[in-house]
Amino acid sequence: MVLLELEYLYELKRIRLPARDLFQKVAHETGLRLCDLPFPTIVGSSLDEKWTRDPFDRLIVANAKANGFASLISADEEIWRHYPRTIW
Repeated sequence: MVLLELEYLYELKRIRLPARDLFQKVAHETGLRLCDLPFPTIVGSSLDEKWTRDPFDRLIVANAKANGFASLISADEEIWRHYPRTIW
């Protein structure tokens, strides 16, 4: 879901690199990897995220929570307010 949102941001010219390129760069520099949780697990967790109507934000936060409340990198202020493990 994060890759899809990043691609949307690229298409809107809000970020400079396409999603795949950005992911490869960050993965190379930090060891970041894609989550391997089943998507239905994440969707189920997202049903509890009632603070936003944005499906991307709901799924992204739910994914972090489903991964043991993992740190989440985001510049989104709404995510900051609703997920205390947000980093930027």
